[in-house]
Amino acid sequence: MEFIRRIKFAAIPIFLTVGLVIFSLVLSSLSTAASYSLEGGRVDLSEWKMNEQPIVPLTGEWSFYWEELLEPQHFQVDAVTPDAEAVYVPRPWTSYQLNGRTLPNEGYATYRLLIRMPNELEPGLTLGLYPKSIASAYRLWVNGSVKGGNGIVGPNRESMTPSSYPEVIYFDPQSGWNELIIQVSNFSQRNAGIWQDMELGTADDISRLRISRVAVQLFVVGIFTIMAIYYVFVYFNYRREISAVLLGLLCLSVAIRTVVLGESTALYLLPHLPWEWAVKAEYLSIAATALLLMLFIHKEYPGDTSIRATKAAGVVLSACMLFFLLTPARVYTYYLSPFTWGVLFPVLMYTMGVYILSAFRRRRGSLMNAIGFLFFTLFAVNDMLFYNNMLATDDLLSIGLLCFLVAQALNLSARFSRAMQESEQLSLKLKQYNRILEQTVEERTQSLRESNAQLSHANARMADIEQFRTRLLSNISHELNTPITSIKGFAKALRDGIITVNAHKYASRIYERSLLLERLIHDLIELTKLETKQVRFAMEERELEPFLEELFQQYEWEMEEQCLRYHSDFTPMTTGIYARIDPIRMEQVFANLISNAIRHTPEDGTITVRSRLYPLEDRQWIAEVSVIDTGSGIPPSMHEHIFERFGQVLEQNEGKPHNGSGLGLAICREIMDYHQGEIGVRNGVHEGSEFYFRLPVYERIEKGATGA
Repeated sequence: MEFIRRIKFAAIPIFLTVGLVIFSLVLSSLSTAASYSLEGGRVDLSEWKMNEQPIVPLTGEWSFYWEELLEPQHFQVDAVTPDAEAVYVPRPWTSYQLNGRTLPNEGYATYRLLIRMPNELEPGLTLGLYPKSIASAYRLWVNGSVKGGNGIVGPNRESMTPSSYPEVIYFDPQSGWNELIIQVSNFSQRNAGIWQDMELGTADDISRLRISRVAVQLFVVGIFTIMAIYYVFVYFNYRREISAVLLGLLCLSVAIRTVVLGESTALYLLPHLPWEWAVKAEYLSIAATALLLMLFIHKEYPGDTSIRATKAAGVVLSACMLFFLLTPARVYTYYLSPFTWGVLFPVLMYTMGVYILSAFRRRRGSLMNAIGFLFFTLFAVNDMLFYNNMLATDDLLSIGLLCFLVAQALNLSARFSRAMQESEQLSLKLKQYNRILEQTVEERTQSLRESNAQLSHANARMADIEQFRTRLLSNISHELNTPITSIKGFAKALRDGIITVNAHKYASRIYERSLLLERLIHDLIELTKLETKQVRFAMEERELEPFLEELFQQYEWEMEEQCLRYHSDFTPMTTGIYARIDPIRMEQVFANLISNAIRHTPEDGTITVRSRLYPLEDRQWIAEVSVIDTGSGIPPSMHEHIFERFGQVLEQNEGKPHNGSGLGLAICREIMDYHQGEIGVRNGVHEGSEFYFRLPVYERIEKGATGA
C-alpha cells in the first residue's frame, strides 16, 4: 500500500510533463503537418489549400552558394550566376561537403528558394515567414525586395555584426514563382547557417504561432521565476533550509536560460542587450544549473552522495563558468560538445544514480524525485543531441526541469505538511506536558508548603528548645549554685577551723546538700531523656485493681512513720479491667505524688488514694487515680507552673521553697504523655491538694467467661 501511495504521488509530475509535451506538440503541429517536397531549390505550392494547412515548413533542398553574398540582381536573366549546390535545410552548413571537404564554421553564403504559388490568390493576401534561428547574421529578400534580417552580414569578422533571434517577416506573394534569397554570415559562434526550421503561412496563422510560442515560453519562465522567489522567501524565513535557496537559484538559472533561447524573449524585452551577453547567459545558466543540481542533491541526500564528487564537480563547473565569462562566443561555443559530454552528461548520470540509490534505500520522497529527475534527464539528453546537431527536435530542457521542480515542490510541500502536523502534535503534547507540569508544580508547591510549615514548626520548636536550653542552663546554674555554695561554705569553715563545735552536724549538712545535688542532676538527666524520646518503655498489659492495691500497700509503713493517716478509696472493679503500661514508670509517677503529699501534709494529716472509672464506648474506659492530702493546698494560678521544670510552690507560712528539685512533676507529665494519659491537680486554697492522673483502660473478656 505504501508503494502504491508513493506511485500515486509520483504520477503527478508525470502527468504534468506529458501534458506540457502534448501542449508543445499541438502548438508545433501546425508546422509539422503534411509538408511539400523541396527539391533542387524549388517547391511547388500551386495546390496549397491554406484553409486546410495554414503553415508549411520549408524543409528540404535549397540552392546554396558558398562564400557568395548574392542579391536578386545576380539572378537576372542576363546575369552570370555561380553554380549552386543543393543542400538540406534546416541544417548547419558545417554538415555540408563541397568538393570533398566539410565547410568550416566561419564563413558566409547565400541561400535561394523558388516557391510556386497558386495562379489565383486571394486579393490582399499576406504571407509570413518565420525563420526561427539563422546564425549568426542574415539579410532576406522576397521577390527582389528586402524584407528583414538580423545583425549585419559581412564577408569577414570585422564587417559583420551578429544577432540571432526569431523574427516574423511579412510579404505579399505573387501568382506563379516567388523568389526567396537569404544572405548568411557567421564569424562569431559554433553554429552557422539556417539550422532550425523556417515556416511559411498566412500572416494571421504565422502571427498566432509566434504569439503562442512566446506565450508558452513566458508561461514557463514565469513559473520558474515565481518558484525561485518562493523558495528564496522560504529560505529567508527558515535559514536552516539550505535546500530551499539552492532550489530557488536553480529555478532562476533555468528561467534565464529559457528566456534567452527558443523564442529569445529576452531580446524583445531588452532590445539593447548585446548578442554576446545573451549567448554568455545561455552557457553560464546551464553550467550554474548543473552546479546547483550537484549541491542540491548533496544537501538532500548526504548519506548517498560523495563529497569528493561534489567538490570535483564544483571546481570543474566553476572553471567552465569562468572560461565562458573571459572568452568570446567564437571561442567557447566551439567547446560545446566537450562541455556537454565531458561535464554535463556525467553530472546527469551521477545525479540520476544518487536518486535511484536513495529510492532503493527508501529515503523519504526519493521515489518521486527519481521519477521527476528521470524525465529531466531524458529532456536534457534531447537538448544535448539537438544542440550538437544529432537530433532534429527542439529545446525541451525547460519542460523536463519543470517536471523535476514540480516533484521537488510536492516533496517540499509534503515536508512542510509533515512539519506542521508534527508541530501540532508537539503542541498538543506540550499542552499535556504543561498540564502535567502544572499539576506537578501544584503538588510540589503543596509539598513545599507542607515542608515550609513543618520547617516553620521545626524552627519554632528549635526556638523553643533554644529558649528552653537557655532557661535550663540558667535554672541549672541557679539551682546548683545554692547547694554548691552551701557545700563550699561548710567545707571552708571546717577547713579553716571556724567551725569547731558540732562539726558532725555540719558534715551531715554537707552530705545532705550533696545528695540534693545528686538527685537534681539525676532528675535533669531523666527529664531530658524523656523529652528527647531517648527512653524506651517496657509496655505490658496489667490488670488495674491489683496493680493499684500493690502500689498503695508499699507506702503504709512510711505513712505510719510520718504520723499520717493513710486511706484508700478504690471503686470496686469487675475482673478484666486492664491497662497497657510500663509498671516501673507508673510506679515512679505514683511515688512522686505520694512523696509530694507527704512533704506538704502536716502531722496528723490524712492522705487518701482514690480510683474512679469513667466509661467511654465499646468496652473502653478512663481510669482516674488521685492522691489527696490535707496540706496547705496550691493556688489555682500555680496549677500549670508546678508541672514545668523547677516549678515549685512557696510555702505560704515560711516564704521558702520545699526541699526538692522541682523536676518530679515535669518528669511525671512526660511519663503520662508516653502512656497517652494526662496528669493534673485540683483543689481550693487551704483545702489541701488532689493530684490525679488518668489512663485509658479496657475490659478484656477471658476465654470461657460469659457476659452478664
